[in-house]
Amino acid sequence: MSTHKGMIVIVSIAMGMMSALLGGCASTVVGGAGNASKTLSVTIPGEPMTVDPNKSIETNGAAVIDQISEGIYRRNADNKIVPGVVEKIVKPTENGTKYTFTIKKNAKWQNGKAITSQDFVTSMQRNADPATKSQATTDTQYIENFDAVNSGKMDKSKLGVHAVNDRTFYIKLSRPVPYMNYEFVRYRPLNTAAVKKYGSKYGSSSATTVANGAYVMKGWTGSNDSWHYVKNPYYWDAKNVKISNIDVQVVKDDNTAQNLFKSGTVQLTSISGQYVKANANNKEEVVSKNGRNNYIYFNSKHTTTANENFRKAVSMVIDRKTLANNVLQDGSTASTNIVPKDYAKNPTNGKDFVDEVGDLAPTDVTKAKAYWAKAQKEIGKQKVSIDFLVDDVDTEKKVAEYVQGTVEKNLKGVTVNIVSVPHATHVSRDFTTDFDITTVGWGPDYPDAQNFLDGMQSSNSINFAKTKDAQYDALMAKVNETTKYTAAQRYEFEKQADKRLMSITAVAPTFQTAQAHLVNSKVGGLKWDTLSGASGQLQYAYWK
Repeated sequence: MSTHKGMIVIVSIAMGMMSALLGGCASTVVGGAGNASKTLSVTIPGEPMTVDPNKSIETNGAAVIDQISEGIYRRNADNKIVPGVVEKIVKPTENGTKYTFTIKKNAKWQNGKAITSQDFVTSMQRNADPATKSQATTDTQYIENFDAVNSGKMDKSKLGVHAVNDRTFYIKLSRPVPYMNYEFVRYRPLNTAAVKKYGSKYGSSSATTVANGAYVMKGWTGSNDSWHYVKNPYYWDAKNVKISNIDVQVVKDDNTAQNLFKSGTVQLTSISGQYVKANANNKEEVVSKNGRNNYIYFNSKHTTTANENFRKAVSMVIDRKTLANNVLQDGSTASTNIVPKDYAKNPTNGKDFVDEVGDLAPTDVTKAKAYWAKAQKEIGKQKVSIDFLVDDVDTEKKVAEYVQGTVEKNLKGVTVNIVSVPHATHVSRDFTTDFDITTVGWGPDYPDAQNFLDGMQSSNSINFAKTKDAQYDALMAKVNETTKYTAAQRYEFEKQADKRLMSITAVAPTFQTAQAHLVNSKVGGLKWDTLSGASGQLQYAYWK
């Protein structure tokens, strides 16, 4: 979770989005410096809720943060993990639990001030502090004493992040974490002076945000639908940032996005559905595989959606192949599990996780009707009406309309009301479990099934449905016992946990996304992979 982890993330987004991992010495970027002053125009599918790295847990905010902020590590132009703010990739000590970092001498904030160890301490402590009310804690939960600090039982100064001197700090984990290098990409510093000045308003506008990444954000008030990125002259790798000015525009409609691209108004945008198919022969269309998986969550606090037989009935009338191939038509594929395909591998034999567990979300209308009949008796109603919460973007509207149609057709007596709202409203309602059923998307942060399974533990903040299953929690507790179990043992527990989760239909998988972009032929340097979600790392872009 990216959220984030990546966060969470709820829609498939336009360019400018999600993660950034590597960094290092000099980036291997080419392109003419002579075009540096030429403005690049891009789109994003919705307004960010915040650009505060301590709080952001949705895709639009992550899209912006990736352009203006850099973590301990970053992803380079080839999507490999390399040093970001720090000098080198470090090996942990103390049985894999202590990481000691040295900040680059030329790592600075947008105001020219040096990034210090205290800026990392400030960020991590603020994230864990219950007073911050952060819901973006999935990445930092591994830090020593995090749970005690986050629950208010221990002072934030006891969190396992400590400054040794101005440029050296260490992070102590509660246990070894095999995928920690991926997580360190999202361990970003915060300007301590700015946090003291703006408090809870930090990141609520460009004026209350201090960048340390390749770009500085300008002109965002917190509610407007356009802003700018300007090259950060104090960024340590500024010499390799080839485009100095970027205009960003919120565009929610695919047809509008496509028209803006064709007219030359924007040089980079994302598209979905019929527009991907329509541009199949367009050399400027780039379709890449994505590890982002999408689901339907069921509110466990409402009588109808808490009923297991009802959940199974809804899931079984969804034909995922029809949804992906005939409805979305954007390269997305059918999803049969909470874990995506071609993502997690068996550490012993290299086989795919999804292949090993099999189809855990089958389509079977006959069985679905039988489950609905059982649910009617258990609920005590022959007819029910449920609200389906989705984003007000094309992809989610199409998913909702398909689900509405197949449910109402095959489960007589069920009415599905589509509630389409702006992305920020959707996220807020998810966190307050203000829905009957809702669309949720999760983009990967590290190649381990735990990344997707973790979010459905009863204690996890992104368990929007408030699902609680003791058997599942017990299995996931074993998955997280990295000091007690080997990678192979953890993998077996992950499979058991996955099968348990899917057997009770805690979620109904829908589709695994492909990301499609229209990229002007004169723009180079942009690459996407399964871990980058719909992210575009603009610092590597250049004019050909």
